[in-house]
Amino acid sequence: MRPKSRKQFTLKIIAGYLALGFLALLSGYLIYSEFEDYTASQLKVQDNQKILQTNVLLTKLYEAENLSKLALQTRKSQQLKNYAGKVDSIVALIDSLKLLTDKQPQIQRLDTVQHLLKLKVHNNAELRKLKLKTEQTAPLDSILKAINKMEIDMGRITPETFVPNFDKLSLETQKSIREYVAILNKNIPESTDGATKTANLDSILQLSKSLLNKAKNESQQLERSLVRKELEIYKTDLELSQKLRSIIATFQQEIVTNAYLDGIEKEKVVKRSIRFAGLAIVLGLLIAVLFTLLVSNDFLKSQRYREQLEEEKAYSEFLLKSREQLISTVSHDLRSPLGTIKGYSELLEQKVKEKKSNKYIKQIQSALGYIENLVKDLLDFSRLEGGKLHVEKKPFFLHEVLSMVTSHYEDIKNKKSIELNVRIGKGLNSPIMGDPLRLSQILNNLVGNALKFTEEGFVRIEASVRDTTKGPYLSIKVRDSGIGIKKSKQAMIFKEFTQAGDSANRKYEGYGLGLTISKKLCELLGGYLELESEENKGSTFTVSLPLEFASKSGIVTKKEEKTTPFTHSILIFEDDPALLQLLLELCTTQNINALGYARFDDLAKNDNLVYDVVLTDIQMEGANGFDVLKRLRTGNYDHYQNQPIVAMTGQRDLERSTFLNAGFDEVLLKPFAAETLLKTLNKVADLNQKKQNAKNEILQTIAVRHTTFSLKSISSFLDSQEALHDVLVTFLDNTKNDLQQLENAINQTSKAEIQSLSHRMLPMFRQLDVYEAIPLLEKMEHIGKCEKRHEIQKDFDHLKRIVTKLEDEILNLITTRPVDTD
Repeated sequence: MRPKSRKQFTLKIIAGYLALGFLALLSGYLIYSEFEDYTASQLKVQDNQKILQTNVLLTKLYEAENLSKLALQTRKSQQLKNYAGKVDSIVALIDSLKLLTDKQPQIQRLDTVQHLLKLKVHNNAELRKLKLKTEQTAPLDSILKAINKMEIDMGRITPETFVPNFDKLSLETQKSIREYVAILNKNIPESTDGATKTANLDSILQLSKSLLNKAKNESQQLERSLVRKELEIYKTDLELSQKLRSIIATFQQEIVTNAYLDGIEKEKVVKRSIRFAGLAIVLGLLIAVLFTLLVSNDFLKSQRYREQLEEEKAYSEFLLKSREQLISTVSHDLRSPLGTIKGYSELLEQKVKEKKSNKYIKQIQSALGYIENLVKDLLDFSRLEGGKLHVEKKPFFLHEVLSMVTSHYEDIKNKKSIELNVRIGKGLNSPIMGDPLRLSQILNNLVGNALKFTEEGFVRIEASVRDTTKGPYLSIKVRDSGIGIKKSKQAMIFKEFTQAGDSANRKYEGYGLGLTISKKLCELLGGYLELESEENKGSTFTVSLPLEFASKSGIVTKKEEKTTPFTHSILIFEDDPALLQLLLELCTTQNINALGYARFDDLAKNDNLVYDVVLTDIQMEGANGFDVLKRLRTGNYDHYQNQPIVAMTGQRDLERSTFLNAGFDEVLLKPFAAETLLKTLNKVADLNQKKQNAKNEILQTIAVRHTTFSLKSISSFLDSQEALHDVLVTFLDNTKNDLQQLENAINQTSKAEIQSLSHRMLPMFRQLDVYEAIPLLEKMEHIGKCEKRHEIQKDFDHLKRIVTKLEDEILNLITTRPVDTD
């Protein structure tokens, strides 16, 4: 998708989401407001509190009523105080209940309840006092009864004796009866003797009786007051109950009314919420449809753009793959003619003695070297891009790598009068771990560029150890006093096929891959490449790589080898006629017998061919180099007797180990010089000669006759006298241990152990053809349950004598034929 279209598409999506979000927020706010109104109508806490506190009030009133009755029954002051305290708490509860209503009639009713409660407390106190006084009237009745009894004893008539149930008569009747009884008592005749005494006693009795009657009348008045108080209390209770019922009824009516009004309000809230929700849904759908149409339109456009991008991406990948394949193919195809040109130029250089002609040849070789470097860099770049370039990790001396790099530029340094110095810091004298080949490739590119862009002055290589938070790093700076690089160009010089100079008017030759490859190689080695430069003052490239030191024992110092003439014959397979002819010419000049074939199928199976080394190209029509290797080693070709096979290839994307693991003895990378070819041929021929000598020694050993064993079978698995020695020594040690264990098993009559040990010893005895011992071991391997111990012991003693004789012969063989340690 184009940037502008992508931006519009994004803005539309954002606008759509914002509109829907705003609508959702607005709808949510309105619905939430209605919901608050709805819940507010449900949460009428005051009404619930009114009912709850009214119920509490009734409960406390019942408790107070019980306390009141208890106080009146027991007539104890403490019970009356408890009752008063309960009433006070009820009064406080009524005060809190007043706060829950704002209606004046209800408040007045509650005030009335409080007043009635206080009045009831007062009446209860008065009633208690009256009851206490009433209890004191009981003695008066007993005294009156005693006086009446005295009057009866004195012959007088009393109203109680005169009229039964006198106490139950009305007061007026009692008064009339008393007056009548008094008249009767006056007319009772008296004796002369006791008239005076009786008159006195009668007067006392009458006075006492009158006083007691007066007291009784007061007591009766007190009882009537008590009854009135009880009636007042009952009336107060009745009024209190009515007031409470009125209050509760009022509260209930208020709650019902509020509930009805709340129901109406809820219905309104629900209807408004439904309208808001419906409106929000409709608007949301409209907005969704609108933006869906807009986004769908943009999405279809984006799909078209994506399809175009995918097509362009596929096309770009195809171009990249084609470029990689083109580079690989062209580079490989260039290597064969380059090898041909290089070979013929070397032949011409040997044959032509004229200075001018030699100058032309030097120019050809210089141009050839440039093309070789270009092809090599193209292949390395292609392998780096494809992640196919692998690094090694082995010990090496840094000074050796730096010396090798600077030695390549001696001629350039002398021509330009440039000072080329190397400074190696302390601590780098020890060997380090890394890939010396890739490091030298990086430094060759940097030093080559420094010399190319420096006309006079210096080029310095400074190596040091730099400590970082990640550990020690190897820092190698390549400084020069050349033309420098503009700051605006410094970022682009690491891009492929790019130079800092004007591309339209190049003064310096180059193809712009060296720095790109160097940077990628630094990253592949776990480091990085930095640049510091100032125009017309020079540049400094810094290579920083993780540093790891190695032990000196792991380094093999290479001795300088001189090229020796190759005195053997070779068999060549090369499908390029020019290169095949060049190789044959080169062999002729070196007095080497060579046979050349353009196709492997042209080689006869039964010809009496004589050759010491096979040289084959890898990429050929028909049978390639790997096919040549397989076919020769099938054994179908009588003239092939395991001679070494060397691969020739222009493919740099395959590692050397790939060819060696396939079975090749060595690899030659095209284009190669005549000197490289001769060194390789001598190397593989010498190795093959050593193998053959070792084989002959084994054959000589086998040729010696032995009475107890033979090496014929085992020799096919060994390629040296040393290997034979190791096998025989190991055999003797194992046999000694096995015999000891076998003897222990026989002593313990462990037949399973005897069978196991015999089975383990048999393979090696068969391999050495120890014919006398094999039947004995086979018999012990299949020993039966009925086998007697003395028979087993007899066979073992026989086996032991054979092994003793075998050991003597093997030791004699080992000591008389020392191992070749060359």
